[in-house]
Amino acid sequence: MATTRTAQKVLTRSELRARLEKLPRVRLGHLPTPLDEAPRLSEALGGPRILIKRDDATGMAFGGNKVRHYEFEMGHVRDLGYDALVNIMDYHSNNARLTGAAANRTGLKYVLILKNSSGRAVQGNRLIDKLLGAEIHDLDAKASKKATEYARAVGDRLRKEGYNPYLLQDHEFPKIAGTIAYLDGGLELAQQLDDLGIKKNVHIFGVAGRSTAGLVLASKNLGLGWKVTGVRVTYDITMQDYLYDVVGGAVREMKLPVGFEPDDMEVLEDYVGEGYGIMTEQVAEAIHLFAGKEALFVDPNYTGTVAAALVDQIRKGRVGKGETVVFLHTGGLPAIFTFADELAGWRGA
Repeated sequence: MATTRTAQKVLTRSELRARLEKLPRVRLGHLPTPLDEAPRLSEALGGPRILIKRDDATGMAFGGNKVRHYEFEMGHVRDLGYDALVNIMDYHSNNARLTGAAANRTGLKYVLILKNSSGRAVQGNRLIDKLLGAEIHDLDAKASKKATEYARAVGDRLRKEGYNPYLLQDHEFPKIAGTIAYLDGGLELAQQLDDLGIKKNVHIFGVAGRSTAGLVLASKNLGLGWKVTGVRVTYDITMQDYLYDVVGGAVREMKLPVGFEPDDMEVLEDYVGEGYGIMTEQVAEAIHLFAGKEALFVDPNYTGTVAAALVDQIRKGRVGKGETVVFLHTGGLPAIFTFADELAGWRGA
């Protein structure tokens, strides 16, 4: 279990900022995002103090953490001379939506290979994908097993048409851009906590992945002493493949003195339920609780799962009353509408 580590600064904030400023970047987000108090939620749970880092308010295409990611990813792609993006995602993906938005803002053609989407209703993120004008290829379950080969064939076609396509799944930088972006986000959060006079006992909850890894690295290299708890939202990919094997690339790119170790972030694995995209009773309760107490909306796949974990961890006494919790709200709003029937019909346990 990860715990708050002794703060030992190895970089100053200005040094980390200077390293980030050397990277190509396209400004896409409404930054900094707010850090809001959630007093009624805290009261309902019997403490501790809860703050919401509102990265759902990054502005572009209903917002989300990937707006930060794509500021760096689009700078990278643009500077290398690509003029088309090819992306492979699941049918209700937030990534798919925000990649399309970033492509539009940067003037790139966007081709989206959507797995398991054939025959599904056009709503939620799928609707936004269409409104953004993406060239969408809907795959059924059988074709989805060969999505990468399909995408590469699309890339070949684009080259014949005169494009220079960038297949996101074939490059390293898309795997490390999120961690790099949240080094920047960590600088932003550190300043906001300073402004509130909060210097210690900070406990961050977010989806277990590359964004939370960036906050871990910011904390370790800047000597902030944050505890970070990541919540698994799917068993379809392992933490080893998705994070541990790739986060070192961000460390190398940024030439960070201190790297990432798996035990730097406690990972909670008990809130996925039957699988990705299947809402649990705990998640449904958390969605209603956050909305009812703070008029704050979390989605059934990502932030709702983190919210359910946070609620459960507090109720079980696993979050200290003296801690300041920062809930990293990474967006996902359109997915709420995909689960309209389940959410509207929920009446509690």
